[in-house]
Amino acid sequence: MRDDEASTAGDRDPAPEATVRCLRFEPPDDRRDLGRAWREHIAPVFAVSFRPETDLSAPIAMRSYHLGELLLGDVIAPAHTLERTPDMIQQQGIDHVLLQFYRRGESVVETERLTRRVTDVDCIVFDLAQPVRIVAGAVDATNVVIPRARLEALGCRPDALHGQALDHDGDPFGRLVHAFAANVVSCGDRLDQREALSASSAITRLCATWLTGREDATPAGQNPDLRIRVRRFVEAELGNPDLSPALIADRLGLSRSTLYRLFSPNGIVSYIRDRRLMHAMRLLIRGAAPRPARVSQVAFAAGFSDERTFRRAFKRRFGFIPSAATLHHVAAGSARVDTAILRTWIESL
Repeated sequence: MRDDEASTAGDRDPAPEATVRCLRFEPPDDRRDLGRAWREHIAPVFAVSFRPETDLSAPIAMRSYHLGELLLGDVIAPAHTLERTPDMIQQQGIDHVLLQFYRRGESVVETERLTRRVTDVDCIVFDLAQPVRIVAGAVDATNVVIPRARLEALGCRPDALHGQALDHDGDPFGRLVHAFAANVVSCGDRLDQREALSASSAITRLCATWLTGREDATPAGQNPDLRIRVRRFVEAELGNPDLSPALIADRLGLSRSTLYRLFSPNGIVSYIRDRRLMHAMRLLIRGAAPRPARVSQVAFAAGFSDERTFRRAFKRRFGFIPSAATLHHVAAGSARVDTAILRTWIESL
């Protein structure tokens, strides 16, 4: 389809509802490459090292469903050590919370403030903007990745819970939260996009309700990473066509040199453009039912001053025009994709 045909694409009947995208860890054909493949798969979240007792002949599996507002899945992993270092935090700028509900296994979680032993009745809360080290045995767990902003909007302070092990089995509401999340995972391949969005909204509210009031009495004692503060501001202002490095520096009290240094080597302008395009992609996909969103509306909602500039930038970033976003979204759910997609999914939330 040519760019000049795109203006009429939004008026066509929408395609049938597609199932949600699922990313599965694909073990390599050569088992000698299994450790490397596993490290690469979860590199967007943790750096992995294996211990002498690690049995790489045991099953390793992970699936992640992109439900629109959060990532949900499960994992079966051997004994290994996972770390989230200050350098990773600085480079990635991820501002999300990972809840890991253990079904089997044990681990020791070490943060700057505490050390906790986790068992198969616990849920670990990870604030991915803070360092952590996990010495884990073989585990089987349900994973939920939620943007911090969604939890904070519901009155939850996840930063104060970083590294905490909460008993999800002994607490009735905790059992409800885990059971609901695990059941959604079990039927993930059969969910359509509208069902996925409803499920993700429910899971976010359930998690926020369960976590609220369980914050540690001791404050986290850390200011958010400066790069994350900028990211939050950018996300809040994506629809503002006047969003610029000058506006960010003025509102956050930063010098231009500091702002550009934080986002080197690609630069803050490229970062803003990329976040606008990711926001536009979300709007296009979520608007697929009951009627596709018009490209012009999405362009302006994402902060672009004109539709032509948006079309060109979108095609350069994703390789297809905006009106084809839903078709490519569907295809991605069934195709075997490389492990870098996990990082893109996290950033797209």
